[in-house]
Amino acid sequence: MSWARRHRLELLLAVLLALPWLSLFVLGLLWLWQNHSVLEWALASAALALAGWPLRVLVRRRAQGRLAAKLTGDGFPETGWNTEESEAWAKVVHFAAEAKPLDFDDRHRAEALAWETADLVARHFHPEQTDPLARVTLPEALLVTEQVASRMRRWVVQLPGISRIRISDALWVQRTVDRYGAKARTAYDIGETIYRLGRLAVNPLQAVAQESHRFVAGATGGFLGNNLRQAATAKLIHETGRAAIDLYSGRLRLSSTELAALAKADSAAAEGEAPPRLLLVGQAKAGKSSLLNALAGVARAHVGALPSEGPVREHLVTVEGRPALNIADMPPIADPKRFLREAERADMILWVVSATQPGRGTDLAALDALRAWAGSQRRSRPPPVLVAMTHADLLRPAAEWAPPYDLEEPAGPKARNILAAREAIANVLLVPLDAVVPVALPDRGVAWNIELLWTRIVTELDSARRTRNERLLDEGSAPSLRTEANRAVRSGWTILRTALRR
Repeated sequence: MSWARRHRLELLLAVLLALPWLSLFVLGLLWLWQNHSVLEWALASAALALAGWPLRVLVRRRAQGRLAAKLTGDGFPETGWNTEESEAWAKVVHFAAEAKPLDFDDRHRAEALAWETADLVARHFHPEQTDPLARVTLPEALLVTEQVASRMRRWVVQLPGISRIRISDALWVQRTVDRYGAKARTAYDIGETIYRLGRLAVNPLQAVAQESHRFVAGATGGFLGNNLRQAATAKLIHETGRAAIDLYSGRLRLSSTELAALAKADSAAAEGEAPPRLLLVGQAKAGKSSLLNALAGVARAHVGALPSEGPVREHLVTVEGRPALNIADMPPIADPKRFLREAERADMILWVVSATQPGRGTDLAALDALRAWAGSQRRSRPPPVLVAMTHADLLRPAAEWAPPYDLEEPAGPKARNILAAREAIANVLLVPLDAVVPVALPDRGVAWNIELLWTRIVTELDSARRTRNERLLDEGSAPSLRTEANRAVRSGWTILRTALRR
């Protein structure tokens, strides 16, 4: 009773405010009884309930449609998952659709459903293990606990009055319900049964009308309550499955702070937070250096008649109003193995192809090697690929160059030839048409269509960052033996120093 004593003023105020409205119900029933209108009221209530039956059917259909959308995982970031994670999510969605609705007080079954969901995901990622639930490290388990607790707190603080309710108050309510709840429910059921039997004996017609209203209203309420319970059950399974996928896929091997530190160390050109790494690839004389200078807005690479050889040169490109990029300028494609090594470290690939160069075999062979490597990676995504079609100004008629050109509705031979060259490159390299951006970099003139190329790069940045995070997770989740040895030495020295102090 300590809670009631502490909040007696609030309880008294609530009772005083509720009494006028409760009195309306009591006085209304009394008036109906005195005027012998209870039967008419009961018949009218039953008629309205029956008239609402078609509306109940419409509500059922709409609720089932919304519930079906929820059960398919509507609102979850499937595009951010790789193939294996998407397959695990499909199993979670199917499990949620087949699960029977939970009762709101069935805590034990809710816990069992959560464990079954986690086991389903764990067995998907580790089917060969006898105890797949245990295939996590202690740092991963602590990190998933931290993230789930953070999400739960954001949800809990939105509940009205939750910041004023202490855990001791909730425990008092729970103890009171456990002590008196079953007895109160039994007494209510007995009293209600006696009242309904007495009503039937006094006025059978009135009793039948009120029972009809009770049946219709109860069926509607039960239907809506069942939908609510089913939605809550699906929410529980989806949230548990989402956390389990993050845990058992390895996404929680490192925290966001650790990933940011690895991203900074991954880029030698960046002093602060490392930008995505864009690999610039192309054949000799495709115009890579000129394109790099156009993207940067200043001369960053030497432009010459002879192709440059040597190591991959990285350039930190920062243009006002645009995201920073770490552009890795690769020498002309010659060794597919070297290209794949660089592609594995790339967050995005910008393929430079000349519109006037007929030979595409080297580009296609390198792209095929990239696709073969990407097809073997179930737990990591390949970097997105964009194609910059250079030398659009050199297409026939060569003497004509008067941009801008509308490629949606090309007018004139120049625009039609640019569009044809773009479609031909997309067909040969087996890339989507919107991934090919025609550009022109004339020696004496203004670069054309660089703005559109920047727009396409920005569009792919989210996918590039996801690619980088997955790559850094694989690289940073297994520290080197030297790193582990240093940790052991530091930990041992700390323990020894603490023991000596004591």
